[in-house]
Amino acid sequence: MSETLDRDGTCALIKKTCFDHGISVDFIVEKMNVSRQTVYSWFSSKKMPSIDHIIELADLLDVTVDELLVRKKYNFD
Repeated sequence: MSETLDRDGTCALIKKTCFDHGISVDFIVEKMNVSRQTVYSWFSSKKMPSIDHIIELADLLDVTVDELLVRKKYNFD
């Protein structure tokens, strides 16, 4: 059994964690120098944040990178 990142789960978790920490889209835009459209694309699972952005988000939210990632298991069978 192997693991891969679950894009939809990771994006949903990032959105929830931001909400739980009171971090707004505008705050992310200002601190990370990204567009509102970019943040909304992450929150809607249209795009996965790059690893660099995930690291920045983890720093902003004071969580570990691992706390922002959702994994899914799969078989090659």
